[in-house]
Amino acid sequence: MQKTGKAALIPLAVTALLIAATGIASLSSPGKREPREKPAHIRAVLELAAMADTSKALIIGYQYDLVQRFAADNGQTVSIELTGRDRSYLDSLRSGAVDLVVVPWVENLAPDSLSVSIPVDSLSVWLMRADDEAGMQELNEWIARRHASEEHPVRRDLFLKRFNAFRSGPRAQLSPYDSLIRAHADSLGWDWHLLAALIYSESRFHIEARSPRGAAGLMQMMPKTAARYGVTDPLDPEMNIAAGAESLGNLIKRYYNVGDNMTERYKYALAAYNAGIGRIDDCVSLARYLGVDPSYWINIVNRVLPLMADENIMETGAVKLGPFKGEETGRYVDSIIAVYNRFCQICP
Repeated sequence: MQKTGKAALIPLAVTALLIAATGIASLSSPGKREPREKPAHIRAVLELAAMADTSKALIIGYQYDLVQRFAADNGQTVSIELTGRDRSYLDSLRSGAVDLVVVPWVENLAPDSLSVSIPVDSLSVWLMRADDEAGMQELNEWIARRHASEEHPVRRDLFLKRFNAFRSGPRAQLSPYDSLIRAHADSLGWDWHLLAALIYSESRFHIEARSPRGAAGLMQMMPKTAARYGVTDPLDPEMNIAAGAESLGNLIKRYYNVGDNMTERYKYALAAYNAGIGRIDDCVSLARYLGVDPSYWINIVNRVLPLMADENIMETGAVKLGPFKGEETGRYVDSIIAVYNRFCQICP
């Protein structure tokens, strides 16, 4: 993973001055503000697909987090949608179908009949309808207060300063989602570093990550699996991690009597998370047919997976789903264990 280039961000000092100046101007403008009736629910769109890059900063996750916090601080609920690269919601904003659109920050941005917020860390600006002056003033004041808070720079850096697990020095946190990961790892009886390593390996902590096969979110769950575990918004970090953790918990139970100990059961759960239950069940079945002890995952890797790609295994009657090229799954488990060991070192 590459770190975000310096050229990608305008120096924060310049941004701070801009925010402060804009905020002061907003606060000191003449005239008494008319009372504003806030909508109970905000419909927001992140029009940021062009900024998505799983090798760089967590820009979409950062803006998703900010919009959620803005709504919470104002006592509102919020639904947040991410657009594709070829779709714009600016007309929907003008018509009132949505309330807020987040777009990349560029100089002299002045879309017709829309108001533009002050910059958010030189990355993005938020758009509202031009006739919602009170709403935009309220938003600008919130952004200014947010930037002035002690929490903001710490949380901002968690999203925007990316790291490589194998080149990083000691860290106080691994991701913006550590508290969620810890809570759901506890529910599994896992070391939280292991769940973090799985998420890092699956998505690099990008909420918008999507595989060519359709797996989505932090834990890259397939749509049918996500729906089975109650995921209605794959972008939502809490929903995604909670569902992924529940799925892993069920996988551990499935292989509890296969693995010799919890470490081996973790490996089976990770393998099934990657390849699917049916494939790993076939591996266990073939191992027993061949007289190979499946209690240790390494026996599956060394003595079963090399045979699973052969068409002739169907003649054994031990395999239901057909040949399986399982070397990738073996590497997947090894990779997560390697990241786990590294996470334990850099963030005890």
